[in-house]
Amino acid sequence: MANDRPSWRAHLADADPRGIPGPPWARLALLLLLITAGALRLLGWPSIPFTHDEISALVRLYPTLGETIRRGVIELDTHPPGVQVLEWLWTRLVGRQEGWVQLPFIAASLAGILFMYRFALAWTTATAALAVTALLATLQYAVLYGQLARPYAIGLFSVALLADQWTRWLAWQRTQHLVGAALAAALCAYTHHFAALVAALIMGSGLALAPRTARLRWLLACGASLLLYLPNVPILLRQLGLGGLQEWLAPPNGHWFPDHLWWVAHGSALLAAVLLLGAAASLVGWWRGASRAWPIVPVLLVWVLVPAALGYGYSVWRAPVLQHSVLVFSFPFALVLLFGGLDLHRKALAIGLAVLLAGTAMLTLFTVRQHHRTALTSKYEAFLQAATDGAAHPDRLVVIDAPPEVLDLLEQEPRYTAAPGHYLRLRDLGSNAALLHRIRAQRPADVVLGLFHSTDRALPALVQHSHPALLERVDLVEGQVMHFRTGGNGLADTVAWSAAAPGTVPVGWQAEPAAIGADSLAGSGWDLGGREYGVLFQAPLPGTHRPNDVVELVVDATALDDAGLGVEAVIELRSVVDDRDSLLVYRSTSALDCARRVGERGPVVVAIPLSRALSRHPGLLLRAYVWNRHSGMVRVHGLRLRWREGDPALYGLVEPLHGPWRFAPQ
Repeated sequence: MANDRPSWRAHLADADPRGIPGPPWARLALLLLLITAGALRLLGWPSIPFTHDEISALVRLYPTLGETIRRGVIELDTHPPGVQVLEWLWTRLVGRQEGWVQLPFIAASLAGILFMYRFALAWTTATAALAVTALLATLQYAVLYGQLARPYAIGLFSVALLADQWTRWLAWQRTQHLVGAALAAALCAYTHHFAALVAALIMGSGLALAPRTARLRWLLACGASLLLYLPNVPILLRQLGLGGLQEWLAPPNGHWFPDHLWWVAHGSALLAAVLLLGAAASLVGWWRGASRAWPIVPVLLVWVLVPAALGYGYSVWRAPVLQHSVLVFSFPFALVLLFGGLDLHRKALAIGLAVLLAGTAMLTLFTVRQHHRTALTSKYEAFLQAATDGAAHPDRLVVIDAPPEVLDLLEQEPRYTAAPGHYLRLRDLGSNAALLHRIRAQRPADVVLGLFHSTDRALPALVQHSHPALLERVDLVEGQVMHFRTGGNGLADTVAWSAAAPGTVPVGWQAEPAAIGADSLAGSGWDLGGREYGVLFQAPLPGTHRPNDVVELVVDATALDDAGLGVEAVIELRSVVDDRDSLLVYRSTSALDCARRVGERGPVVVAIPLSRALSRHPGLLLRAYVWNRHSGMVRVHGLRLRWREGDPALYGLVEPLHGPWRFAPQ
């Protein structure tokens, strides 16, 4: 390999030193791709809705910078303080309106694409550089994280700037590029921990590849970056002590990386095929031009694989951190690795390839990924719009389940000034039972629910006991809006699975107590008085369900004494393979939780959403039963199992859409 080193150094030394390098046709194509990238990132501007993460950062901005760092970063965050400081400064200048807050992040994303083009052109070919640029401009991975007011766009920019300055310093050893690399590395470290990791790998590669006579200068640049980062070390050590995101993020399994790649490809067979064909042609190009592959291919492998491996290992053995967003900083280098071997000598073919990649990505961005609905609609805005609309209907009760700090922030928006005072916050009420008591006392004609992704999925079925007609349903990313009315025709979003009642016990059901006839107090049913168990359903999970579908168990029961109010509807989901039986989910709801009263007949409902991860377990078995916890006096009149159609876009920003989006926002 030593004999190859002069050739790659000579190649870099001959690179185009201009700010926008390349032949005229490539620079024109670059300009058009940057315009496309800007248009996609500005789609919906200036009213691109804030995501939960963006709002979380805004509510952690305090009147002084010191308080913002102390409380908003050290006490409440797991990221370095750089972006929080930027947002504190920027919002003091422009306010907190969505478009203006997001604007510097969109600009940073576009600048990052330009620097990646320069990096790819210096090491590979104009064909490869335009292919990489086309994908960075149009893939949702880059578009989504390129418009959020979070660390990702700034991190992409700083990593791309570092790679560009590293390349130019290796080519010409100019002090300005050395200084640029040192500053860019420090910026990476203050932006995101994974951006800092990528920066450390780039700086280490510079030390390995620097000419012997210039190695000390590069080492000094590394030292300068570390010196600039020293003030953040105490914050870093405290954040490492916090672990990871185990409160809401599951550790990765063997499906994670295939799922990640499929998500990057928009969940589209068409785009995946185009990318695979391009990567295969690139591999042939790398093979034929083996001299070009040294040293950039092994370097890129390190930059791409090490963050992925460390993220996976840390998530499995320490605490979960691995998600799509943390690999976005090494993603551009994966594209250079995959497509860097492309070299089409005719400019028309090179431009045509870029157009093919960009066109396919944009087509699937809107048809398969539904970007205009997943990224450009907000559950919170839909919730508060429902409250605003409800202000004109005094007989309508609007109930919202969302973090209170988010609602407090968005209520300040002029378009939602009518919302405060015209809705209830479920988290303030404290329980489903409290809400049901409120509905019973108020007797509204309509009930509108704004459901968060973590809301108890039994709530719609409980509300439908008094308001059976589903007038409207809107499925959103991480939330839903459901509008119920006491009478009239409604939408059908449930499908019966199985039911049992005295005298009717189909296959799959077991009923031990004898059925008794009607009496003046409780009517006919199974008498569970003095019995802990008595009615059970057990069957394999049907293969027709989709991820995010909800299975509901509705128990029609009457509690005849206080102990009977402890009766619970229970669902268990188990994985049964050979002789192994493992419990995956256990969920129960008591009659008291469902606002039942002694002597009152009504539903006890428990529900389980079937997530994508749950659906992948082999041998899924569902058990549904009644547990008379305190052996009170209880009469069970019947049980129903049914499916409620899931929200296909519930996790649509991080997963493929599951099935047709029947109740999509308009």
